Amino acid sequence: MAGQEGISVEELNELLSRYAIGKKPLAALLGWGATTVLRYGSGLCPAGEYGAHLKRLYEEPLFYLEVLEDNKDRLTPVAYKKSKNAVLAYLTSSKLWCGVQYLIERAKGDISPLRVVMTLYYAQAFSLGLTDKALFWEECDLSSAGVPYAYHYEQLLQTGIKQGISTEGLFTEEEEVFLDAAYRMLLWYGPAELSHIFSTERKYLRISRMEGGGKKIKNAAIGGLFKKVVQGYKITRPEEFNLYFAERTGRGRKR
Repeated sequence: MAGQEGISVEELNELLSRYAIGKKPLAALLGWGATTVLRYGSGLCPAGEYGAHLKRLYEEPLFYLEVLEDNKDRLTPVAYKKSKNAVLAYLTSSKLWCGVQYLIERAKGDISPLRVVMTLYYAQAFSLGLTDKALFWEECDLSSAGVPYAYHYEQLLQTGIKQGISTEGLFTEEEEVFLDAAYRMLLWYGPAELSHIFSTERKYLRISRMEGGGKKIKNAAIGGLFKKVVQGYKITRPEEFNLYFAERTGRGRKR
């Protein structure tokens, strides 16, 4: 599970600020004693189960929103509304986790971690190629095996695919069109085919080094490649994504 190493005091303070909630209301929301979170403000870091739970809330805004919705009766209406507005504002500015949840809901939970991140990657790639707009501002980090959006992929492997809250209103209609088109297209291709295509593309993408030794593909590099893809395959709208995949896999779309 995410966050087993616990949460630092700095991260806890950021959590409180990000979600616009005080220490006492947070403790109440989680069903903890009133002083459980209060004592973590002077250099004492929560450990064990408490620390792991707070770390997950810090790392996964959608999980926090789920907890908030499930336990809103523990807060005053004003505190609940203030915190919900804050987390929705945060999610809107950082949509990758929203994209994960959107696809899980779209598939009614019947989707693998690999297919989630591959769908996010190609939705992002074709949006950049066709409109020069990124669906997600986050750069694409790579796993040691070369899987895109590695952090989110690993989180899904650890926690499993779970249907959660609705992401209604967090994406524009245009953004949903790209996500839905990528989702429908990738249904026709197996994991081996998707991994092979992505592996081939990486040869034409500049891979950057991250702090700590990891690797990432910047959105600018993805956009540069897929501008050439949409031009070369004469793709003018999301529904035509399959023109690229059908040729790359050496087969047409199944009927």
